[in-house]
Amino acid sequence: MPIREISEAFTVDDIVPYFQPIMDLRSQGVWRYECLARLITQGDKTFLPSEFLYLLERERHVSTLAANMFVQCAKYFHDVNIPWNINITANDLTNNELIDTLITHLANYPNPERVSFEVTASTALSNPQQVLGFADKSMHVGIGVFIDNVGSCPGNIKALMNIPVRGIKLAGGLIRHYEEQEAVREYVAHVLSLCDQHSVCVVAEHIEDENQLERVMRLNIRYAQGYVFSPPTESIRFTAH
Repeated sequence: MPIREISEAFTVDDIVPYFQPIMDLRSQGVWRYECLARLITQGDKTFLPSEFLYLLERERHVSTLAANMFVQCAKYFHDVNIPWNINITANDLTNNELIDTLITHLANYPNPERVSFEVTASTALSNPQQVLGFADKSMHVGIGVFIDNVGSCPGNIKALMNIPVRGIKLAGGLIRHYEEQEAVREYVAHVLSLCDQHSVCVVAEHIEDENQLERVMRLNIRYAQGYVFSPPTESIRFTAH
């Protein structure tokens, strides 16, 4: 997708959460939601993080974005007993003031164990001590950690298992190329085996069509996320489970 130029002025307050379900393929219901940042300009144009994060980084407002997104999502799910995930960056992990603020907020949150933070595999492999320290802090109030985009970058998957994670998310390319590449099949089998040994949940992400969904189900992966179920949306219609 080409990067569009943002010609309209905006503030961090114009960035809002969109929500995409992570499905439980056994119950065929929503397991949890991932909260994804979207910029909505005054002209009602919607931009992805890849199209606006560099502007925030230039103005050094990335930590403000993390805090604002977290507050919005925490408020949205406060009275609804549904788990949710939110993304944090490598810069967020080294911002002790931000991390302490998030954890302190959740200490008084109803069922804080519903909440998980997603860290990309590249960030986790490049900053293992920071991620481990964050995970240790989070566990004290029941917060979980997911490792996102596993398989998209080189690295030792066993190293990720040294972190007390709640789940890992398989990069979409692994399922997309599963049939034609033996190396991918071996890698996926290795990841699934390690996750089973460590009781770590596995999510197949970026599942875009029925063929990919069928592969996920054949692999006996319980959780999946992608456009085949729903695109990210600005609101959720909550239903009883």
